[in-house]
Amino acid sequence: MAIGVPAVPAGAGPSAPAGAGPGSDTPAVLAAEIVAEPPVAVDAGTTYRLRYSSTSVRGAPTEMTGTLVLPAGRAPAGGWPLAVWNHMTVGAADRCAPSTATPTHPELSRMTSGDRLITHLLHGGFAVVRPDFEGIGGPGAHPYLIGDSLARSAIDAAVAVARYDARIGRDVVVAGHSEGSVAALAAGAQSADQWHGMRLRAVAALAPPTQVATILDALSGVPVAGPAINELVGLAALLGSGAAAADPDFDDLLRGGGLSRPAAALLGHIEDRCYAELTEPDSFGGLAPAEFFGPRGAEMKAQLVQILEHNDVANVRIPEAVPVRLDAGWVDTVAAQPLVSRLADTYRRHGMSVTYADHPVGHAGVATEPAAASEIARWLIAQM
Repeated sequence: MAIGVPAVPAGAGPSAPAGAGPGSDTPAVLAAEIVAEPPVAVDAGTTYRLRYSSTSVRGAPTEMTGTLVLPAGRAPAGGWPLAVWNHMTVGAADRCAPSTATPTHPELSRMTSGDRLITHLLHGGFAVVRPDFEGIGGPGAHPYLIGDSLARSAIDAAVAVARYDARIGRDVVVAGHSEGSVAALAAGAQSADQWHGMRLRAVAALAPPTQVATILDALSGVPVAGPAINELVGLAALLGSGAAAADPDFDDLLRGGGLSRPAAALLGHIEDRCYAELTEPDSFGGLAPAEFFGPRGAEMKAQLVQILEHNDVANVRIPEAVPVRLDAGWVDTVAAQPLVSRLADTYRRHGMSVTYADHPVGHAGVATEPAAASEIARWLIAQM
């Protein structure tokens, strides 16, 4: 249950500081409400559901949503350090926003995959902000796996809540799982001025997907639908719609023959359904990969591969002064351990300071397995 009135914590600044809001260069919290009963009980003092100002992937003023979780007790001198937690793939529809999760939501496990790690951070004295990402809970479409959009969501959430609540300090770490790891890495690569005076101390990327373009290209001709393949086609739908959200020319191509007629007929599902629902037989999961592309499919696939390659986390460069941690699962079929290990080597060759670890888990377990979550949280806390 939420209290539907603006909530300004004790000792905080105003919820919409002078000069902030849509169209302002500085992100700000526009509205906040206390969440009295979060769907998963993390050990927190207070949880707020937020709406904050930001900039869309196409450069227009927009609004985004998320949650702010504060630790119990009084803030230390200088304020609580802040962690930005970025969620794994949940879909692109507004009803998939983790800030609106309910105990019976079909995406609850993905919406809350970071809650064990977040609890450790709260116990370590961090405030935690969790952006929903552009287009999930706010206006417009979601630019799925588009690094600039994900980075903007994460950074602007951090800047907005630090201005909103004076008890939050200026030291920040950024972490994420799966799609959220792309957000974390992309945010870490942004210039210091984008952080509006906040000090980025560390980046943690759990199961970061890489070489997605190569995987999509290799499997696009599979002629059958069914288990395992259905997840690929669901992801392909999100990848195509995400690229279209970022690039109007690609949007025209997707809707103008890039998709097959059956796939085009399902486009509305992306704004209505969450990820698991997109993989069902009555949605994109009922199509074989070979049935996804239309008469201009070769052209669309070539452009999509190019967009995905441009946004691959292998291209990220984070200053050596900001330590980076990568975690992989031994049996992860989404972000395969050999690819993540190779990504760590790539980063090191480019002068980044990288800690790498892998765990005997699958894709979800990199965040949810107790030992892994505790180890990653301890590393983040140690960077302060």
